[in-house]
Amino acid sequence: MAFIRTVRYEEAVGNIKEGYDAILRHNLNIPNVHAVSAICHEFMETLALHIHAVMNSRSSLSALEKEMVATVVSAINKCQY
Repeated sequence: MAFIRTVRYEEAVGNIKEGYDAILRHNLNIPNVHAVSAICHEFMETLALHIHAVMNSRSSLSALEKEMVATVVSAINKCQY
């Protein structure tokens, strides 16, 4: 299995810490995809904006259906979370 460096919550400072705190207002943990993107604040911010745009855009899919699609894609990609 490949190893990718992440930024743990305890190590986060500045904008990364603020981003993590924003994530934790809606989640129980920091998803790995955010921990990896936190290596570069600009990546983390861009990812958050993209996810927000996809999940909150008008669509024929409900929010629950969008979450289900994300879950299936993660399973297909063998994500650990």
